[in-house]
Amino acid sequence: MLLAGPAARRPDLYKIPLQGTGSYASLSGTASLAPARSPFGLATTPEGQFLFRLDVEIPILPPPTAFGASYSTYVAWIASATLDRIIRLGPVTAGGRTTGTVAMTKFLVVITAEENAAGAKWAGPIVMKGTSPANYLTNFSGHTMFNGGVPQ
Repeated sequence: MLLAGPAARRPDLYKIPLQGTGSYASLSGTASLAPARSPFGLATTPEGQFLFRLDVEIPILPPPTAFGASYSTYVAWIASATLDRIIRLGPVTAGGRTTGTVAMTKFLVVITAEENAAGAKWAGPIVMKGTSPANYLTNFSGHTMFNGGVPQ
């Protein structure tokens, strides 16, 4: 059975589309989710959170210096939906693959231009972004921004 309409346009739940930002909005890539390997079946943290392997692939990237003369590399990051946890996944190259693990259900994938790949948090401009499939299930009706309140 072939799907038509909006159902056909839904992203594959194990592939996170990465979209460029700003004047580089035409950039695209994917971050693919898979269960992390474990000799015991499902891999989990000691707290019981499932571990996923995340593979980031971006076929085409401009030179990092396109975002400023001081930028020399791209770095992939995983951030919680509230940005209180940020984890460096690793450097990203055009046509290459960056692999790491993530122990969050709702998270963002962020690609930044950086001066070096060793920082603990991103400092450069956000070049690409994507959101995990679990974020599609977020109910925004209870968020203060959508029910007349303003964030403080």
